[in-house]
Amino acid sequence: MKCHNKWLKWWFPILTLIFLLVGAKTHLPGEHLSYASLNGETLTYSLAIRDAHRKKHYHAGYHYQILKEFAHDQECFMEFMPVLPDSTSIWDALMSKEIRIAVIDPNRDTMPPFLEEYLILGPSLNSKGHVWVFSKDDFEAIQVMRLWFSSFKHTSVYANIALKFYMNSAYSPYDEIIKKQSKTIGWDWRLMAALIHQESTFRMNATSPKGAAGLMQVMRGTAEKYGVSYNELYDPQENIKAGTLFLQELSRQFSDSLVSKSEQIKFILAAYNAGPEQIRICRDFAATLDKNPNVWSEVAEVIPLMREDEYGHLFTRRFLGDETIHYVETVLAKYERYCESLNP
Repeated sequence: MKCHNKWLKWWFPILTLIFLLVGAKTHLPGEHLSYASLNGETLTYSLAIRDAHRKKHYHAGYHYQILKEFAHDQECFMEFMPVLPDSTSIWDALMSKEIRIAVIDPNRDTMPPFLEEYLILGPSLNSKGHVWVFSKDDFEAIQVMRLWFSSFKHTSVYANIALKFYMNSAYSPYDEIIKKQSKTIGWDWRLMAALIHQESTFRMNATSPKGAAGLMQVMRGTAEKYGVSYNELYDPQENIKAGTLFLQELSRQFSDSLVSKSEQIKFILAAYNAGPEQIRICRDFAATLDKNPNVWSEVAEVIPLMREDEYGHLFTRRFLGDETIHYVETVLAKYERYCESLNP
């Protein structure tokens, strides 16, 4: 027995070392294929899926992060195209090569049978069954992405992404970015979170009919002013950065000694929604009616009069300000609720 234990004492570590060395050289099936062929390529893609904010299922952010990791690992570029308006245009964009990849929910966007000859579904990406869709003649990209994801889904990086976008204990997957950016302008992060919720309900791929994009619904011209391209507006980090810089600019415009800090916030929110020039016009109009232009409630009180015929000659265009009044009220109400439930 002693001899047997002595043998184990010496050989067990050696066998373990051999096992580890062999295991380190073992590849997953197909892993011997080179990924270098996608090095430097640009893969355009679209996320034709919907988030479920109430359930805290941020599908778009999850898929965006997965594809971002893929681009980083494979040293290629992913170019995001805004969410397509309907399932028909998804297939048209794939067939015309406008996009190389679409991420879809096959339960909602069923592939038309006549396209099965030209398009192919990739692997299931989550418990919802979302899949990548490729053109069949894009065989190289299909193989690379399938092999990559088969390995990636077993990593801690993937586990953290799934946790962040599907089982997040924080209010949104973007809380850390919001906290970091809000500090640069001295805002309570919960106030910025309330604004973002009102703008997009934390949908990173949200697009408005007027062209505002991303989490903070930033306009193209505003983004470019701060060095952020239009496509970058769908990157949560870049979008919140551009939106924060715009808030900083608005803060400077309303940093009047006659306006209290709490009133400044209201005017900034109103200007974020309607534009600073429009709010300046509203304040001037309030002053002509002997209202205090430095108190938002008094300015909001006269805004409905701006569309009346009696005052129409004073403005180049009539301002239907109900949306802006509601916007300020709603964001501040959300902020109060966040303060009750979220730590500073």
